[in-house]
Amino acid sequence: MPTAVGAPITPEQAWIEERTRVAVGRGVNVSGRLVFQEPVRIEGRFRGEVSSSELVVITEQASVEGRVRASRVLVLGELIGDVIGARSAIFGPRARVRGNVESDSLTVCEGASLDGDVRAGTGQDSP
Repeated sequence: MPTAVGAPITPEQAWIEERTRVAVGRGVNVSGRLVFQEPVRIEGRFRGEVSSSELVVITEQASVEGRVRASRVLVLGELIGDVIGARSAIFGPRARVRGNVESDSLTVCEGASLDGDVRAGTGQDSP
């Protein structure tokens, strides 16, 4: 997504462009538990738990049913399940999220759908 010269890049744009390992490719249907120490991208259908010490991206074509644990979470497609322990979570304009969200910072873009309980701003500064 090109931006105007000098225009600030949003975290969503930067995270989309970030180099990630494809954990579940397009057209693939996988169940289980995926654990990574690097940024990962889900492009197909996944059922279970995915965790990364860095970033999990669920692309527009992807569907995840289960838990997502990561420092940063970007949902552009469908998530039926919980986001747990995120420092920052962004739900893009076509995201469909049904589940609980626990994140220090949460951005829900216009057009996104969110159905669930949200605990935001629960960082280390909170009692």
